[in-house]
Amino acid sequence: MDPYPLPRAWRTTPARPRSITATTLLGATCVLLAVGLWVALAADQALIAIVFVLFLLALSVGMAVGGDRSGGERARPELINALALTRAETQPIDSWVYFFRQRTPTLTSALWLIAGGGVSVIASGVLIARSLQVGGTALLALIGLVPLALAAAVVVLAGSNTVGVRSRARWFARRPRGLAVGRSGVTLYSLDAVTFDTTWSWDEIVEIEPEAIITARGGNVTPRLRLGIRSPGATEVERFDVPVSELEAHAWLVYSTLRFWSEHPDLRDDLDTSRAQERMEHWMTALAPTADTRRDEKRS
Repeated sequence: MDPYPLPRAWRTTPARPRSITATTLLGATCVLLAVGLWVALAADQALIAIVFVLFLLALSVGMAVGGDRSGGERARPELINALALTRAETQPIDSWVYFFRQRTPTLTSALWLIAGGGVSVIASGVLIARSLQVGGTALLALIGLVPLALAAAVVVLAGSNTVGVRSRARWFARRPRGLAVGRSGVTLYSLDAVTFDTTWSWDEIVEIEPEAIITARGGNVTPRLRLGIRSPGATEVERFDVPVSELEAHAWLVYSTLRFWSEHPDLRDDLDTSRAQERMEHWMTALAPTADTRRDEKRS
């Protein structure tokens, strides 16, 4: 069965892995910048060294952010035992569910931040020490070196915090966060510390509306799903937001999954087997040419 159309406001290209060639070239550039930086320090060329630090720090942050986003929506939901998502206090209604896991920062991104920021901190520290030793007009360089050293330290701190976030997310005693889809309904395991876990049966879900949050600057689009929930005996429909942009899977796959099994109750037994996984694979395979066609239409 063909997938649902990609919402118009959402991204028009499926997430693809970063080019190996581009990654290699950018990584080699970072290494060359680091080598050039130490050569400049050894030759006591402070101004050239500062330029190298700026470029190295900027490129390292760019590699970390780009690596975290590149292909970050290519994951598939996991077919897991529903008991793994509970605290073993109650028996879940569904035995097995498809779990869309919350996205966590990649280890590669953390290493880029720590390595690039660490080299920049050390180099900035050397330049600051030399300026203090020389004195005189050399102290004017501290106006730029001190903020640069602080910025590099913040980058290292961000990388260290990323490692901590990954460790906490994978701690065996911590219940994972994300969206579980089963035969009886949908459960949103809170993606933050404020929202509590929420469960809706399929009968309660009366609307599934894709929305897009567009930033004022840059026009970046953040996909979001809004569920219309009518509780048993209620007459009004409540609205709940599902932050699909925070999940590892493509937002369109989450949207299609919820909409398909909401509209096809006779096929919900597939969510207890691998048949649902095969259907999702078919959808994602069909997404690439669909998105590419729309992109070509916009260009023409």
